[in-house]
Amino acid sequence: MTEICLVRHGQTDWNLNERIQGREDIPLNETGRKQAALSAAYLAEEQWDVLISSPLSRAVETAEIIGQSIGLSLTETDERLVEREFGTASGEPIAGIYEAVQANDAERVPGLETEAEIQQRVFSAVEELTEKYRGKRLLVVCHSHTIKAALSSIDETFSYRTPLKNACANYIRFSDRYEIERINVADHITI
Repeated sequence: MTEICLVRHGQTDWNLNERIQGREDIPLNETGRKQAALSAAYLAEEQWDVLISSPLSRAVETAEIIGQSIGLSLTETDERLVEREFGTASGEPIAGIYEAVQANDAERVPGLETEAEIQQRVFSAVEELTEKYRGKRLLVVCHSHTIKAALSSIDETFSYRTPLKNACANYIRFSDRYEIERINVADHITI
């Protein structure tokens, strides 16, 4: 069996200010670093074999903080794990554009990567990593919509409207098929 824990990066200033954050390389803020450390302490209670990240700095820094706690260096980054392309919505207040993004409305949000596109991109990475590291336990640090794309590829009833907390853990496993074990594990994130 291969087990994968998809970890969302810690908070950034854009998260704090409720701005749509796509592929812009926004760094962690101090709260985000503390959240990553809390996630690291939680994840250190388990044994992990491989540490992978999106190449965006907020994910890489979260992965490095976790890696220091669990005794792993970053194994690789994968471009397919970057956040969703939000097109013209990037940088905008979430409240003003939320419904159009949730409706997958590329007409109202030019340049928006569709759910089908992000699912294909992300799940191809998940499948490749599963094959490459068969039988291992993988930590994959990435982004909210990246995680939602993976989860909705496994379970079509999973909704992109499900909020995921910063630095939360989401567990999936593969034996003969992919299964979701737990999502949005974040009781350890106290800030």
